Amino acid sequence: MTDRPIRASDQERESVVDVLRDAYADGRLTLDEFEERTSAAYAARTWADLRELTADLPAEPLLGAGLSHTSHAAPPQPMSLARGPYRARRERPFGHLLPILFVWILVEAAVGAPDIAAALSFVFICMLACRLANGGRW
Repeated sequence: MTDRPIRASDQERESVVDVLRDAYADGRLTLDEFEERTSAAYAARTWADLRELTADLPAEPLLGAGLSHTSHAAPPQPMSLARGPYRARRERPFGHLLPILFVWILVEAAVGAPDIAAALSFVFICMLACRLANGGRW
């Protein structure tokens, strides 16, 4: 380990945001806490800044995994935050909802229920817009 501050990379910031997103989805953070910590993660400059944001959460991201081994002294070792490696990214709960909704629209249109198909189409478009607004994530 080193006692000098290590600058955080964009990938490490995204890793912290993923942990925060999972904690929010699990109900460990309120919306206000999630927004505040996410903003702080994107503004963080060092690993210490990122560690503070996830210190009270059960899963933490791995910091320093993408470092090259070309430092001046000893090669840097990947440092996890405190309690362990970042858990594998799990499937989002609404990941398969859009294709299912689309098939449902086609079925309703085929059986002669245009009102239901139109209502489902509106829901489909709204959900698609939300997904695109979130960068393809729910």
